[in-house]
Amino acid sequence: MSMMWVNGVATDVISASDRGFSYGDGIFTTIKVTNGVCHLLPDHLMRLQRGISALAIAQIDFDALLNQLCDVAKMLAQGVIKVVISRGVGQRGYSSVGCDSPTVVVSTSPLPSCYQAWQRDGIALGVSTVALGLNPLTAGIKHLNRLEQVLVKQQIDDNGWTDAVVLDCQACVIETNMANLFWRNGDKVYTPNLDFSGVKGLMRAQVKSALAAWAIEVVEDRFKLSSLTDADEIFITNCLMDVVPVVAIETKSYAIGSLTKRLIAHISHKDHV
Repeated sequence: MSMMWVNGVATDVISASDRGFSYGDGIFTTIKVTNGVCHLLPDHLMRLQRGISALAIAQIDFDALLNQLCDVAKMLAQGVIKVVISRGVGQRGYSSVGCDSPTVVVSTSPLPSCYQAWQRDGIALGVSTVALGLNPLTAGIKHLNRLEQVLVKQQIDDNGWTDAVVLDCQACVIETNMANLFWRNGDKVYTPNLDFSGVKGLMRAQVKSALAAWAIEVVEDRFKLSSLTDADEIFITNCLMDVVPVVAIETKSYAIGSLTKRLIAHISHKDHV
C-alpha cells in the first residue's frame, strides 16, 4: 500500500503552478526502510540539504521532516520512502523571485522483490546510445530533471534489458540508469568521475569508504567503455538494492568476484546492526 503526504498533509494533490511540475525545479532522495528504520537517514537529509543549497531553494524545516520520516518508517515497516522537495508554487516564467515556500512531498512504495535475486545471481547490462549531457552546475545532484534517464529507460524497455551502461556526450562511462558503477581490474577499483554528469549516490560513498578502510585503492577518473568491459569484476550500487554484481555487458560475461561478495556481506551486516 502506497501513501503520500504534501507538506505534512495526507494528499496526492499539488498545485499545477508548482515549479517541480513546470520545470523539474527541485530535488529528491529515496530511502530504504527495514524493520521500521530508515537506512542512512543522516546521509539522505544531508543530500537534501546539499541539493537545496546548490539550487538556492528556500530552507525547509528539517526537524519536522526528520520526525515525519521516522513516523512514516514505523508505519511502513519495510519498503521505500521517497522525499521530493520542489521550489514550490511560482509565477509564470523561469524567475524564482517570490518562491519562498518549498513543497515537500513524502511518499511510500514497496521495496522491489527482485533485489535479493539480483544480489545472488547478478544482472546483465546493455549499453545505451542515449548520451548524457555535461553540466558541472548540477552534476552529482539528485535533481528532478530526469528526462535523460526517461529516454534511457525507454531504450532499456524496448530492448528487454534489466539496466544499461550510460555514457556522456564525450563517450565516457558515467553510471547505469539506476545505479553507480564500480569495477575491479587487478588490485585496483575504478569508478567514474561525476563532476560533470551523473548522480553521486549515497551507497557509492559507502562503498568507497569501505574500500578505503580495506586499503584498496579506488581510481576515480573519466574512462572509456573499454576500461569497464575489460574489468575482472563489475558491480553497481544504489541505496535500495545496495551492491549488485554485473554478470554480463552485452555479449561479454563476468564472474561474480570475491570483492563484490565481500561488499554485499559488509553492507548487509551494516543494514542489520
